[in-house]
Amino acid sequence: MRNSMTASSGRAARQVKHPKLPSLEIEFSSREFLNHKSRLGDYLRRFGLEGDAAFRILAYHYAISHMERSAGVPVSLREKWKLEYRKIENDERVIQFLNELVVNDPKGTALPEWYQFLVGRRFREGSGKFFTPKPIAHVMAQLLPRIKNPIIMDPTAGGGTFLMEASTIWNDSGCTLIANEVEPSLIELAMLTLELGTSPRHVKHYLCANIFDTPAELTAWHGRVDYILANPPFSLRIDNEQFDSRLFREGYRSSDALFIDTALNLLRPGGRLICLLPHSIIANSEFAMLRSTVEELWNVLAIICLPEGVFQLNAGTTTRADIVVLEKRLASRDRANTRIVLASVPSVGIRLNNLAKDTRENELETLLISDEVRKALGI
Repeated sequence: MRNSMTASSGRAARQVKHPKLPSLEIEFSSREFLNHKSRLGDYLRRFGLEGDAAFRILAYHYAISHMERSAGVPVSLREKWKLEYRKIENDERVIQFLNELVVNDPKGTALPEWYQFLVGRRFREGSGKFFTPKPIAHVMAQLLPRIKNPIIMDPTAGGGTFLMEASTIWNDSGCTLIANEVEPSLIELAMLTLELGTSPRHVKHYLCANIFDTPAELTAWHGRVDYILANPPFSLRIDNEQFDSRLFREGYRSSDALFIDTALNLLRPGGRLICLLPHSIIANSEFAMLRSTVEELWNVLAIICLPEGVFQLNAGTTTRADIVVLEKRLASRDRANTRIVLASVPSVGIRLNNLAKDTRENELETLLISDEVRKALGI
């Protein structure tokens, strides 16, 4: 087992305590938001509206309530949402409640959580997908080096949270954001959240493609992307014999493993992948060849082990995940002589289960402020 791809290596950067980064804003308390969800769900079910139809109603209300911010949403998509909205638009009680939810959320911060609630089981079961908690996505985006006019992609964009965080970093400076999803309703969600919550100066592209079918929409970006931020689907079986992948040829068939090769194709030489991967890929012996292949094609910059349960409350899974930072090798360069950040954090600023009474300090932020870590990662 290669040392640089395990969390037990002795080369870990020393953690130094520094003042915390500013805390993220929280729109609703957990209990308050649960009440909002239950109430809206009850209202819409009285009209026979659930799932995608219910989400389209909420999406349309966001769009018409924040017209200036949502101007980039295509007219055709608005009209699609409006067809569902007409079913409830004459019910003053429902409209008033939607106003209460939407007016104070102009950037669509709560939309991914609303999507998970309204679309629910169909989104989660068998998909290997779950949205990344915002405190984790926030810190992962901070691991991007600041360059001019970067192209930043999330090939499995979900609710667009990673690209939202990247947009915040570049603020009014130029950058290109590319969101891809295989599920049409998810790309609608990402489109709305990014139009509401990102700078109008940022160029945005929306793709709806299966990353494991190497479609033309994605191959057009091969070798052009500076940064990939992602939480790929975990542990889905991929048996497409047309998939051209080094790891596929070595016998790996899981979506999370093959995502690494997908990212390798998309990134320019020297580009950076920051993603979540199952802890098993980092630690288990069955993935020893995978780790060896990764070290052949990439410079391993960081592995940060997260505590078990980070997806328990928002996705109902105990799957343990690690943050992995990889840099695509330059063709003309041998392995970079870099220090590798290897760390394990006991808390990430969110409750890990229903028994926890409050959130704990986000140790990811403490790690990020360390001068030693920042120097090692070039940020």
